[in-house]
Amino acid sequence: MAAWATVYLSRTAAPCLRALGPGAQAALPCVSAGSQPHPPGCGPARGRTLHLTTAARAGHNKWSKVRHIKGPKDTERSRIFSKLTLSIRLAVKEGGPNPELNSNLAHILEVCRNKHMPKSTIEAALKTEKTKDIYLLYEGRGPGGSCLLIEALSNSGPKCHSDIKHILNKNGGMMAEGARHSFDKKGVIVIGVKDKEKKEVNLERALELAIEAGAEDVNETEDEEEQNIFKFICDASSLHQVRKKLDSLGLCPVSCAQEFIPNTKVRLTDPDLEQAAHLIQALGNHEDVIQVYDNIE
Repeated sequence: MAAWATVYLSRTAAPCLRALGPGAQAALPCVSAGSQPHPPGCGPARGRTLHLTTAARAGHNKWSKVRHIKGPKDTERSRIFSKLTLSIRLAVKEGGPNPELNSNLAHILEVCRNKHMPKSTIEAALKTEKTKDIYLLYEGRGPGGSCLLIEALSNSGPKCHSDIKHILNKNGGMMAEGARHSFDKKGVIVIGVKDKEKKEVNLERALELAIEAGAEDVNETEDEEEQNIFKFICDASSLHQVRKKLDSLGLCPVSCAQEFIPNTKVRLTDPDLEQAAHLIQALGNHEDVIQVYDNIE
């Protein structure tokens, strides 16, 4: 299942995340999941295996219907700006305040403009370069044995840890080492279903373009605004190259990010699904949380 909140250039509520920079810290120890080698001769050209995934299409499974608990528009708008501010602060911390030298920051500022974020709010976030913010990655278990990764940016690690632990325990979850192994860090480019000529792009065409651009996987899904999108997944190191290639092929990228993609998924009962949705919403509402990832099918 895709992460509960999609990232910075997307049309959804949450900001873009970037590669972890020097000095980033993890709240709990974790070991990155090993990459899986592709079988010799599989896939096009360089032995790459390409998948085409449609199962994640929102509205086609129970989790898609319950995971986004929407509130009043003004409240949701405020939450979006809060998450974008966190992303700006983190991007500035890792790459500096000049978007011409910091591509991650440039992408975030683009989505800020698309979301009509006030200029004064953007400028205030850009001036936080010298704050003592710490990047934190928490591992947790949710209802039904689901795995969660919670990304946060905080100037008080102990308080943030305590808050996240309390939210988890209160909503049927817990802190748990090892959840990181259920996810791989990948590059994700979100593409609109209409190309630059305003023509609809179908799954077959998306697959062809993914092969040409060097993507590993294509997911057809919907964003939180119930707009159809494609997610092109690639190796994290080739994220920007794949984005540029897709753009040159006539597609319209609306997001460019590194995300934690689940390599194993769990199917939950209806009661566990409802509880998981409330847990993820509660985590996402915390002022320090940037994004919450889950492996729920």
